[in-house]
Amino acid sequence: MCQRSSVPSYPQHYGPSPAPPPSSGPVEPGQMAVALVATVVVIQFRVVLKEWMVKLAMALARHLFGAWLNSRRREAGDQRTQRVGRSSADGIRELTSGQFVDKKVGSDLDAAVEEENDSFIHTQSAEMLYHPSSFGEEEMLRRSQLFYELMKTRRSVRCFSSKDIPLKIVQNIIKAAGTSPSGANLQPWTFCLIKSDRIKRAIRGVVEEQEQINYSRRMGAQWVLDVAPLNVNWNKPYLTEAPFLLVVMKHAYQLDDTGDRKPTYYSEQSTAIAIGILLAAIQNAGLVTVVTTPLNAGAAIREILQRPINEKVSLLLPLGYPTDECYVPDIQRKPIEDIMRIY
Repeated sequence: MCQRSSVPSYPQHYGPSPAPPPSSGPVEPGQMAVALVATVVVIQFRVVLKEWMVKLAMALARHLFGAWLNSRRREAGDQRTQRVGRSSADGIRELTSGQFVDKKVGSDLDAAVEEENDSFIHTQSAEMLYHPSSFGEEEMLRRSQLFYELMKTRRSVRCFSSKDIPLKIVQNIIKAAGTSPSGANLQPWTFCLIKSDRIKRAIRGVVEEQEQINYSRRMGAQWVLDVAPLNVNWNKPYLTEAPFLLVVMKHAYQLDDTGDRKPTYYSEQSTAIAIGILLAAIQNAGLVTVVTTPLNAGAAIREILQRPINEKVSLLLPLGYPTDECYVPDIQRKPIEDIMRIY
């Protein structure tokens, strides 16, 4: 007896079989290159964007920190001015107030400005015709020899007479220094002329305080030995004895009306050239001075004078006449053969 098979039967399908899923196929080399370049571009863009954002954040942080630091320094300057004594503050007010004008200093300055004919061009043109001085060779030789004879008598003088100096003479000396060349013609200097005894005493106090440390510790024994023949030490009485004390400030950078910084160019060299012309003008006028470098006292002097943060003290120049009996070290200057080379 035949039995039905237990294997289930399935319906049969007729017609075409379903199509297999599509295959991506091999990738073309050009497509791979495009994808690779796109990936690299995206990565580089993200890196550049990240660097730009970091720089922006750092610039913003520097700006905020600088504003905060300037505020703190101004507060510190006010406190230091109070510490140097009420007399120093009175001297500063005297220097910048109408009381100083009452002493004919400010009025002389106004008159000098009105008489100024040096044609300083505020809105500078691109070019102007230059008219140089012209001399024959004999006159050039004579003038150069006379100037050398004048300058070779220049000495560093530390003994000053109390004889007063007409302000107009000092103004002409400073104007001569202001003719100095400077990087981008920014003229990065300020000449602070101090007549107030109170301010001179305050500056002398901070200078001598630092000079004692310089001579005892900072500069070392060799420095003390090198300057010993010149009879110099930490004591600076001439800073208060001279009729005028000139503080030369160099501008490390510019500050616009909003307080943002703008660069100066070669301010150190530019100010140094101006000081050289200043020394020659002082000698030419028949006055004397001594170059004083206030090591580690510049910040305190700037605060006493209430100068802006971008101005740094370059050096001090007491200005006046020598005493009747004024002694200077007997020194010799190098001959021309030792200081010049011809190529």
